[in-house]
Amino acid sequence: MNQSEIAVLREALTEELSNLWFDLDAARRNAINGQWSMECDYVERRIKKLTPLVGPTAWDEIQLSLLEHGIYQRIHADLGVEVTVDMEKVAQVRESINGRSLRGGRPA
Repeated sequence: MNQSEIAVLREALTEELSNLWFDLDAARRNAINGQWSMECDYVERRIKKLTPLVGPTAWDEIQLSLLEHGIYQRIHADLGVEVTVDMEKVAQVRESINGRSLRGGRPA
């Protein structure tokens, strides 16, 4: 496999990993208890397979609830991969979202 093919494969895996985080968030929302399900376990295993190959997805590309509940952080800790999340920024984003909801989705 040449360098060009490797780069294309790496890009595809990186995109798939990003999509898996979206899938994990959706699986949590669809879980009967709204927290975790067998589907979440399945998606988590896939995330854990890809992360060592391409590195972690940047925290600012991850769905807010996965950061707030420490799921992103826990999965990387399980893998022994160091990630740093700016929880102050996460809180600011949540505050902004909550403020828009209170105003009916219109900007201030």
